[in-house]
Amino acid sequence: MTFFNPKEEVLDIKLTQYGRHLLSKGKMKPVYYAFFDEGVLYDAASAGITETKNSAETRIQDETVTMKTQHCFTGRDEFLFDGTGDDGLGEDENRAELAIYERLHTLTDPLGTTELGSTKMPFFAMTMLDGEIDDIKTTQTGSTRTANIPAGGGTYHSQQTLRIPQIEIDVKYNIAVIDPANPSISFEPDPVISPNGIYGDGFGVAVGTDDIMILLEEGNTICGKENFDIEVFEMTGLTGSLGEEIITPMLFQKKVEMVQNNLLLDVDEAEKIAGLKNGVPMEINSSCVEYFMDVQVDNEINTASVCAAISKIKSEGGTIYSPCGGVDIDCPDLDLGAGAGDIGVISADIYDSDAEQADC
Repeated sequence: MTFFNPKEEVLDIKLTQYGRHLLSKGKMKPVYYAFFDEGVLYDAASAGITETKNSAETRIQDETVTMKTQHCFTGRDEFLFDGTGDDGLGEDENRAELAIYERLHTLTDPLGTTELGSTKMPFFAMTMLDGEIDDIKTTQTGSTRTANIPAGGGTYHSQQTLRIPQIEIDVKYNIAVIDPANPSISFEPDPVISPNGIYGDGFGVAVGTDDIMILLEEGNTICGKENFDIEVFEMTGLTGSLGEEIITPMLFQKKVEMVQNNLLLDVDEAEKIAGLKNGVPMEINSSCVEYFMDVQVDNEINTASVCAAISKIKSEGGTIYSPCGGVDIDCPDLDLGAGAGDIGVISADIYDSDAEQADC
């Protein structure tokens, strides 16, 4: 580990171990970048330093040494890939498992975007439109180290404690026996997961589930069109060599996008990129999110379901806090009069402009 020479060095770029592996196979395709300030001490008083407000910039930029890039975060003695697949996985799968571990537990706090002119930090506002929260934890603790502990050493966490809220929500399934002579039941069955037909005893089975509907927004920031990314992981119940819980990332089916990189594609090319063959999507298997559940966002959600959920909340005397304009849905049967912090449904166009339209 070395320091930058400020007179000769400005930028240092390194690939992680998994990045080097992908590069060697021709699969390295960098798309995004992020900035971090983990080596910056903003509050000098916490380190026993007394300074004036205007001297902080000089201390941070000119008087603080900067270490070069750390690109390896695990010991090679703990992750050795001999290609034999003793754990049932091949070398590529083992390296992918290591990449997931490093991505989740290193460089975890990239700099975000704050609304211009705001003096407050960005925050998340989450409202359950349908469903209930069972438990909330304000942090995600590092995994407990269970392997390679020196004799006499105690159990300790192998990663830092992350300030990532953990919100637990249970989905409850309703199951009922249907009598063809009296088919009424107390819930709406889901035709996708309910068995079809009548069994030998003359009865059938209906299965229904309560949907989860969440209004999630980010405040004190730019209310853009794509403020969130959704990732789904399978909890395998297995434990890695560092004591960490092994989780497997799942894949979403790609959607056909006719415009990519500001270029209009023809139908065949767009379908090929989305993984379609002759217009038919690839078969959904257990590695796909859609194999287990459907995830719908924004305009994909049924309008009637959103209006019904909001109507129920308002009828029970509840309110919906929306720092970023809420959802752009017209519910004619609802009284949408609302003050700040007491919002039914907000119809806000983030691309709206007060500029006069020119003839063109």
